[in-house]
Amino acid sequence: MNDSEFDRLVARANPYGADNLRQVPDEAAASELLEAILNTDAPAPRLKPATRRRPFIAIAAAAAAAVIAAASGVFLPENNPAAPVSAYGAELRAATDATPRLLIDDPAWTIADIPQFTAKEGEIKFRSGRQMFQVNWRAKEGYGVRGEVGPRGTITLLGQTGPLYSSGMSTDFEAYLPPKGDYYLTIRADLGSEAKFRSVAAKLKTVDTDTWLDAMPAAIVKQSDAPRVVDEMLADVPTPKGFDRAPLLKVLVLERYQFGAMVINAVTCTWHEQWLAAKKTGDKAKEKEVVTALAGSRSWKVLQEMARRGRYSDGIWDLGDGLVKGKDLARRWANVC
Repeated sequence: MNDSEFDRLVARANPYGADNLRQVPDEAAASELLEAILNTDAPAPRLKPATRRRPFIAIAAAAAAAVIAAASGVFLPENNPAAPVSAYGAELRAATDATPRLLIDDPAWTIADIPQFTAKEGEIKFRSGRQMFQVNWRAKEGYGVRGEVGPRGTITLLGQTGPLYSSGMSTDFEAYLPPKGDYYLTIRADLGSEAKFRSVAAKLKTVDTDTWLDAMPAAIVKQSDAPRVVDEMLADVPTPKGFDRAPLLKVLVLERYQFGAMVINAVTCTWHEQWLAAKKTGDKAKEKEVVTALAGSRSWKVLQEMARRGRYSDGIWDLGDGLVKGKDLARRWANVC
């Protein structure tokens, strides 16, 4: 893997850098997830590009955030002593309450991924076999930006009626529902025909917070899972003195591969701090400690697991190999951290 390939992979994993990750204020409830990591090389059926050109997440400009920021300004629901005790924390419930909480009322369709999750912007991907069905909620200010192609007709979903678009004469359909509250919905899929799209879209339903969170597959790490998953992922990973796992526990919802990349980036960048300090003071023992830790990254189980899904692990392994060989890794460190 050359430097350019490494830079691309690692920059995807943490485009804002570990320093920004650590500086997220506690009250911001850090969870605006690694869109870079979200765009991994992991295999998954892809929808054809939409005609709409408005970027959902302006990666080149500002997005691909290091942590999913829990929706600021979301208030906890009023206390109801008669309500059953939830297995989920108040912060996760509050953020979820502010989102659409949609499921497809068909056991063949299950949640596959949630690449983004905030009150005003989010995405749910459902899967049935090799078919994908995508729902986005977007800030209401962007409603109506849909390129030059006019709608094919209208569609009524979830008690709302909006235009239905397709890319030319293809079977890739996308419905736009008018703003409701702070966001509006887009629903998109290529299921082979307009009739099939309408049939599946008609099965969308809004559910309560616990039902929606309970529907998450094991591959989705929820905030309530984070302490256990972090412990599992770091079981055989050496962590430097001063490593802070607290920001990792503030993630609200994240697919396991993406969460693993976030965890390993946090560890690697803390080792980088020790590396820089050791270089500055000439502390060879501390420098060697960093080399030894990262040189052993090929044996880390979390990276071995992730290597079956995508190429993030390659970047960390190459970094460790480069340290052992004494290569100049300033550029690579800069892209990681």
